[in-house]
Amino acid sequence: MDQGIISTRYARAIYEYAAAKKDETALYDEMQLLKANFRSQPLLRRVLSDPTISTDEKIKVLTTAGGKPDSAVSQHVIRMVIDNQRASYMESIAQMYVKEYRRQKGIQVVHLTTVEPSDDGLQHSLLSVIAKETPAKIEFHTHTDPGLIGGFVLTIEDKRLDASVKEQLRVLDGLLNK
Repeated sequence: MDQGIISTRYARAIYEYAAAKKDETALYDEMQLLKANFRSQPLLRRVLSDPTISTDEKIKVLTTAGGKPDSAVSQHVIRMVIDNQRASYMESIAQMYVKEYRRQKGIQVVHLTTVEPSDDGLQHSLLSVIAKETPAKIEFHTHTDPGLIGGFVLTIEDKRLDASVKEQLRVLDGLLNK
């Protein structure tokens, strides 16, 4: 069976379970931390895929990576995933849970990338404009990338506005080298 299908099914079931326990938001925070830890700690994938590592050790590793060792819902979810031999799917399950949570809660993710940290005034102005265009709740993230040279890149879900100097130079270079 396809990993995406399995992860999506698990994520939906986990969301329903967490929502029934009124703990879906706390689990959302844990799943975001787990996603970040999978990105920053590649060893985590290998540990979960290794058949020589015990179930209890895998549970400890995932619990630590999720950040809430005392969360009953999180403990239940981790135990269920590992008991069903799906530990190697945990990264994908966490990603799909975050996606499902946002879908259920009507949240749109907005990323603003600038050369230097943006000030609160700019962020507030952008949020005001975006809020007028969509009824969704906005989850706003800021990033810096000195490689942009100047300007900004604004990403809203799958839409991207690249008003960076780097992009303008790339377009100009393409025009000149035709």
